[in-house]
Amino acid sequence: MTLYDDTLLLISRLSTYDKVRLMEHISEALKQELEDDYYQRMPWNEFVERTAGSLADDPVQRWSQGSYEERDPIE
Repeated sequence: MTLYDDTLLLISRLSTYDKVRLMEHISEALKQELEDDYYQRMPWNEFVERTAGSLADDPVQRWSQGSYEERDPIE
């Protein structure tokens, strides 16, 4: 038997509820793989166009460095 055949046998033993859960899991995993593949193959300039301004509502802010103890200089 192949792994595929073994998997089908195991799936046939699941309850309807668990089969639905399995389908949802497989659907989400496949969707993520397809999105990842799409973004990996996307031309760089299209990626920049799609992501430009994505942090406009949440800008990066650099806070003060704070004060630290004085240490001996490196020689």
